[in-house]
Amino acid sequence: MKVLFSHSLPFFLAHGGSQTLIEALMRELANLGVQVEPVRWWDDQQTGDILHYVGRPNTHSIGLAHEKKFKVVMTDLLDQTASRSASRLFLQRTAIRSARALVPSLAGRFSWELYREMDAMIFAVRHEWEVAQYLFDAHPQRGYVIPHGLEDAALKQLALPAAEADYLVSVATIHPRKNSLLLAQAARVAKVPIVFLGKPFSPDNDYFRRFKELVDDQYVRFPGFVTEAEKQRYLREARGFALLSLFESGCIAVYEAAAAGLPLFLSNLPWAAKCYPQAKNLQLTKLRPAKLIAADLEQFYQTAHRMHQPTFPVLSWREVAQEYVRVYEKVLAH
Repeated sequence: MKVLFSHSLPFFLAHGGSQTLIEALMRELANLGVQVEPVRWWDDQQTGDILHYVGRPNTHSIGLAHEKKFKVVMTDLLDQTASRSASRLFLQRTAIRSARALVPSLAGRFSWELYREMDAMIFAVRHEWEVAQYLFDAHPQRGYVIPHGLEDAALKQLALPAAEADYLVSVATIHPRKNSLLLAQAARVAKVPIVFLGKPFSPDNDYFRRFKELVDDQYVRFPGFVTEAEKQRYLREARGFALLSLFESGCIAVYEAAAAGLPLFLSNLPWAAKCYPQAKNLQLTKLRPAKLIAADLEQFYQTAHRMHQPTFPVLSWREVAQEYVRVYEKVLAH
């Protein structure tokens, strides 16, 4: 079995969860005996059995791949779409169905039909799979839910005991999508210490400069982009984890917090409200001005303490890769 991985955005332009997922899958699949390679777009002699897209390709690519006898698998990242309200999803679904009926060519232009043509579609959370079926009429027999994972060493390190410190922790790229600025403003108003771990896509970004203006080393602490060992220490010693993202697709930082047993303070949006049903200690807050979020944040901080067990079950990347292999074997058998 040989799997070729394809992704549209170079990692040197934007780091993040997709990079972590692809690198972990390629490593662990190789350890399981699967041949893996990145797609070499310049190599017209490259061969393989499965073309695995992370993110949505265009419909034309799927047709060409099938002509070359490839099976096509997609790990879809429907984070932004799946975090829309039920009313917006209904309007979007109505628009898609009307467009299909009135202007069929739009279906190919927007790649809606690929959800019927893929040999398998993988989603990190069940809510996104349900949205794919609702919006795009995704083939009901070809969808799979496989969560993200963590390194075995990280799972062990995050489970170690530690003395409790006086802060919450937030692990995320400093970016508007993550609402880092809003969380920092709420922390200052609530007088709740939060350690922010992460880096911007660019240090010259205006959003990042505005965030740094709020760093006071008391309520907004910013060690920056730290090593894995340092990040794990901050997580072990924290009282809880906070993230006010607009959308996520199985957020790996949330998985890390859960493995450490941290209570979770997340935005009250579908990516959080519908995707962690097993979470033992989850508080959701509606996105609104910082002074209003601050009241919820202060209440969370007063009662937040690290638990002695994971907040919800977290798989290792090896276990995740084994689930992917089962999907590959199934599509190759048909």
